[in-house]
Amino acid sequence: MTVQPSSMGEQVTFKKGDIIYAQDDDSTGVYMILDGQIDIWRFEGENSHHIAALGSGELLGEVSVIEKKKHSVTARASRDTIALFITAEAFRKSFSDPLVRHVVHTLANRLRSSYAIQSAIQEKTDQPAQYKSKHPIIEGESRLVADKLLTFTEVKEFPFTVGNISSKSDHAIVGAVTLKVPLNHTPELSDSHFEVIKRDGSIWIRDLGSQHGTMVNGQKLGKYTLNATAKLKTGWNHVSAGGPESPVKFLITVPPGAGDA
Repeated sequence: MTVQPSSMGEQVTFKKGDIIYAQDDDSTGVYMILDGQIDIWRFEGENSHHIAALGSGELLGEVSVIEKKKHSVTARASRDTIALFITAEAFRKSFSDPLVRHVVHTLANRLRSSYAIQSAIQEKTDQPAQYKSKHPIIEGESRLVADKLLTFTEVKEFPFTVGNISSKSDHAIVGAVTLKVPLNHTPELSDSHFEVIKRDGSIWIRDLGSQHGTMVNGQKLGKYTLNATAKLKTGWNHVSAGGPESPVKFLITVPPGAGDA
């Protein structure tokens, strides 16, 4: 991270993969994104939840500053990013008017309630409250994979192959029809492990003869099982490289009508 002075605050730059702040860190200020992208993650044990991708003009960390609480999420740059950092004290001074403070606190509480309601709905239906893309997207459901992907990957062309790659890079390599995750010393994910395909107006997963097989929504696929393919449902789909205890877990979200185009 680099810092430059500004009349409103300090201009800071982050490289792709940099952590702006981590979950449970103390809140020290607010970031206004000038250019780039910052993704918001929440971690629960070894599981990860991709909450949002924020871009130019959006604020980051304002609720924690206003409520004087620790950060409840992790913010990480998914692209090289420039932001304006405003200290917590300076930001709070801008809310010296009691009415403004009341409005902001009300909005913050309403936002938290909205997230809680969305989470409850999603837990029961296994469908997102809103979709991030009109295309299927792949995210890291386990923290091991999320640390490599940084943000979600859109699947626009088929077949789309997912696999391992021997690399010194800390980040996944995304191509038009491939996602290569550098997980050295992680045998559960093969070099060409599974592919996302389109068939009969639906989206499917096909295991590519991987050594440890593929789990799709609890169904085992592989060369030693009866099935090599599984149809994905609209909404969230849980895909693991290997068995249910594998640390390599993906979340594939299929929006309505994704298999029609």
